[in-house]
Amino acid sequence: MDCLFAFVGSLAGKAVEYAVEPTARQLSYLVKPRSKFQNLRGKVKDLKEARQRMQQSVEEANRKGEVIFDDVQSWLEAANEKISEDAATQLQKDEENATKCFVGFCPNFKSRYQLSRKADKEASDITQLLAKKEAFKEVSYRPAIEAIDTIRPDELYEAFESRSGAFDEVMTALEDDRVSIIGVYGMGGVGKTTLVKEVAGRAKVKLSFDEVVLVTIKQEPNEMNIQKEIAEKLGMTISEKNIDKRAARLRARLEKVNRVLVILDDIWDFLDIRELGIPSAVQHKGCKILITSRKLVVLKLMGSQKSLPIDVLKEDEAWNLFMNVAAPIAERSDVQSTAMKVAQKCAGLPLAITTVAKALKHKENLYEWEDALERLKPSEINYRGISGAVYSALEMSYTYLESEEHKYTFLLCSIMGHDAVIEDLLKYCRGLSNDSSNKKKYIVAACVYFMALTRWKKCGTEC
Repeated sequence: MDCLFAFVGSLAGKAVEYAVEPTARQLSYLVKPRSKFQNLRGKVKDLKEARQRMQQSVEEANRKGEVIFDDVQSWLEAANEKISEDAATQLQKDEENATKCFVGFCPNFKSRYQLSRKADKEASDITQLLAKKEAFKEVSYRPAIEAIDTIRPDELYEAFESRSGAFDEVMTALEDDRVSIIGVYGMGGVGKTTLVKEVAGRAKVKLSFDEVVLVTIKQEPNEMNIQKEIAEKLGMTISEKNIDKRAARLRARLEKVNRVLVILDDIWDFLDIRELGIPSAVQHKGCKILITSRKLVVLKLMGSQKSLPIDVLKEDEAWNLFMNVAAPIAERSDVQSTAMKVAQKCAGLPLAITTVAKALKHKENLYEWEDALERLKPSEINYRGISGAVYSALEMSYTYLESEEHKYTFLLCSIMGHDAVIEDLLKYCRGLSNDSSNKKKYIVAACVYFMALTRWKKCGTEC
């Protein structure tokens, strides 16, 4: 019997609790309107602070080039709406109306009840918004790095009639199921990179490739760095230290893509693409590989099934390219004749043409153009894979740099390679700029001499 009384008492207590709590809450809207609005103001203050922290995180992510998650953007929009100027004005009006008396004698109970309840609801909504903010682990993500960054506009590229044949053959080969590896070869500066970047830009649109990845290979390639770059451009991270495990992960990722084009630009010697993790045609029929090299023999070693030569520009094409960069000064009647001779000295090589044209485009005096023509005599220095015309063009552009600081930076860039980390380069330049002028020259000269000597020992008489 005692147990029964205890059970009934407990049940009655719960019933009273469930009945009293809602009633008490409803009465609080009438009795304690100020506390409701004080609570709401506190929540608004907390939301403003949380919004500020979130906005700072979003701005930092934007500076890093990251993409903000959609739910984070939605949260910010909801927070901004809750703490807008209109919302603050309305809150002030509601509080005044809820706490004032009707005709100066007694409260307007209906208005007080409605406004207090509204304030309580707003506070509850903000509490939920704050809880949602705490659930965000990240506000952004790093997008896949685009591999397609065409050097020139399409119309400028298509002006080269001598290139259209090779370009069309590459595009045709990419559609041929019997061809999985395609090669493009030619001397340094002839325009191989420009062509394959143009192919990359068209492959996604015209040939429906799902992914296009372009990676530049160094003269002395590091396989793990190549794997890392390919992975980043596919939007993935590989942290494994073992090269075989990295290759397995990369291969698995590429095999998930229905049609993928991997472009390996500027290969100097044989590179085992299977060890990198790039699947063969047997492993993945949808994977195409496009390779550029200065030597046909390298393409053959790489297993190229279609190898296409890239020759120098025709004379009229070379002149048009030169004029596109160096005009309008090169069009002047007193300069044009010399300008045409300068363009001819570039031997139809796009790299030499654009380098020289950029160096001269602001030179207004004829003697400066004549001096350039004299400087562009074929170089007797024989560097591996670099024509005399390209070397002379680079040497001349170096000579025409505006200041010693520009020249020091140029030399540092040449030491560090074409894909040097910009932050590192800036640190080195900043360090040199804090040094005395004479000492700077000795530092740079020593660096250049050391690097040249090191490369000469590695390459032998070819360098």
